[in-house]
Amino acid sequence: MKFLFPTFLFALLAVAIPILIHLFSFKRYKTVYFSNVNFLKDIKKESKKKSRLKQLLILLARILTIVFLVFAFAQPYIPANRDAKKQASQLVAVYIDNSFSMNALSEQGQLLEVARNKALEICLAYPAGTKFRLYTNDLKPKHQHIYNKEQFIQEVSEVQVSPTVVPLSLIYNRFSNFNSDETKNTDKNLYFISDFQRSVTDIDNFSDETVFSYYLPLVPNEVANLYIDSCWVEVPAHRLGQEETIFVRIKNSSNQNYQNLPLKLYLNDSIKSITNFSVDAQNEMIANLKYNNNSDGMQLGKVEITDYPFTHDNNWYISYFVEKNLNALAIFTNNTDSKEGLEYISALFANDDYVQLDEMNVQSLQVNRLNEYNTIFLIDLENFPSGFLNELEKVVGNGTSIVLFPGINNNPEFNNNLLSVFNASRTNGIDSTTQKISGIDFENKFFQDVFRKREENPILPAIPRHLRFENNIRNDENKLLTFQNGDKALSQLNYNDGKVWIFSFPLDKRNETFARDILFVPTLYNIVLNSLPKQDISFIVSENSFFDLPVNLNVDLNSSLEIENPKTGELFIPSKSISNRKTRLVFGDQINNDGHFLIKNNGNSIASMAFNYNRLESDLRYFGGNELSDKLELAQFKNATVVENVERSFAEIFDDIQNGKQYWKWCILLALFFILCEVALSRFWK
Repeated sequence: MKFLFPTFLFALLAVAIPILIHLFSFKRYKTVYFSNVNFLKDIKKESKKKSRLKQLLILLARILTIVFLVFAFAQPYIPANRDAKKQASQLVAVYIDNSFSMNALSEQGQLLEVARNKALEICLAYPAGTKFRLYTNDLKPKHQHIYNKEQFIQEVSEVQVSPTVVPLSLIYNRFSNFNSDETKNTDKNLYFISDFQRSVTDIDNFSDETVFSYYLPLVPNEVANLYIDSCWVEVPAHRLGQEETIFVRIKNSSNQNYQNLPLKLYLNDSIKSITNFSVDAQNEMIANLKYNNNSDGMQLGKVEITDYPFTHDNNWYISYFVEKNLNALAIFTNNTDSKEGLEYISALFANDDYVQLDEMNVQSLQVNRLNEYNTIFLIDLENFPSGFLNELEKVVGNGTSIVLFPGINNNPEFNNNLLSVFNASRTNGIDSTTQKISGIDFENKFFQDVFRKREENPILPAIPRHLRFENNIRNDENKLLTFQNGDKALSQLNYNDGKVWIFSFPLDKRNETFARDILFVPTLYNIVLNSLPKQDISFIVSENSFFDLPVNLNVDLNSSLEIENPKTGELFIPSKSISNRKTRLVFGDQINNDGHFLIKNNGNSIASMAFNYNRLESDLRYFGGNELSDKLELAQFKNATVVENVERSFAEIFDDIQNGKQYWKWCILLALFFILCEVALSRFWK
């Protein structure tokens, strides 16, 4: 506690006056003689004790009266900040939380409206000439300027609800690091007006203590919220006829249980799947929806529940593309073994309407066309053009799959040069013994729905010779087929967005048992089906600011690329950059609503995106005033104050902030109380 006028405390010496009066009593007693005083002695003793207690209480009342009168003139107060030393010039920043949660109602009305009004009160409480800054979740460039009172009031009146979610530390640190010529020798005051959701109140990440920060918690009425937290698919690649499984995480932030509520999936504006779900209070569950891809092209979907009053998190939009055809390429050489392998692959896809196979001799290979294919078969290659490996690495990194049937008589360094590009296990010799394929990784999704039942001792093809490979623990290579001795027959390795499939034996007449085995068709066909690049089915508003066009799209880069919101018809042109034949569209903060967005080229829709609002706003748990104070104290922030009773007029709050919490009125009341105590003791205690 401090005193505004500490010199008045010298007046406490006046306490000596009632003490002296008590010690030197000037009252004269008259002696009365009486014949028998035995009983009167007892009465005298008892009266003397009561009189002494009465006088001590009166003395105490007088002392306290003087003490509190002196305190009233000295004006005691508790400073709002422990460091009360401030500059004469002040820069005042106000953060208005305009996230979705501020749509909630309180006893004073909608939280966002209350926040705007409180920001205006803060502005009006400061004297003329004060500099202001405004922060919102949008982090608009115009809010980086310093405003005067009139400009600040105008900006506050334009604040609207926003889907963007930012942690409080971002606001605090941005203001703390703000420096300009106008802010020299200026105190920085930052007011947080928010409901202080637990998911964004990260006081531990505040950078320093140079800012005088004030926290005005707005308390909403208690509400319940049931919402879709996230959504994902079992297989990130999508093909025609594929059974899709969509998983939906649903969270319940209320104190009541929900039973048998409907969960719906809409695809291309028609209902595709529906199921029921139940979730307990303050809990979550994962539901799944199954359906088939019966059409190709863009698939625009929406998962939906019903819940009030917060509706921004009842939907989750998804989008992906189903290829009408898959393009495969077989690269061969003029040697006999390579041509034999080509015959088997050509026969497999000869009459297939879904997989379109092209063939290229390595001597006439068009390297610049490799990115047009989903799968590339490398059949017993002995050499390749210069630049082939670099181009192959680029297309695999962008999502293409390659299938290697190695030449077993090749120079080992030739195969190893190819394998090392993708960090695959290198060859270290040849096993010339005949080995049967005996191991199938049935648990891998690659073989899902391939075999109706698992035979204990299936008859599988025998391979006369195969390459042996080093053990490389630094990659995530999966063995799909293995020999009796444990060597791999087929493995799969991920490389960026693409895949590398490695057989340990060539595809030729010597291995015809494999080419004619029942295992051959589903293995190679599944390789092609699994060569589809993975797709992101959804994005988050304000978090994702770019989109990479699939490399196999036929895009006219000389014409404009546009993004359209089909719901509103709004169009805008993103910026674009091209790297490694990959086109990236950068749209920044131009997408600020959830829903589907179409990418157009020459007026035609070539791709789609689905955006959803950030679910941090859906977790309706808040920090109360006492909890905020505890967090600030734990973080040892000395210049931080949690404002109590925010519903008060800010003029009163501002007086407390500037001069601390003042207690001179209480001192006057206590002085009057002790005067009354003295009067009561003197008049009624006989």
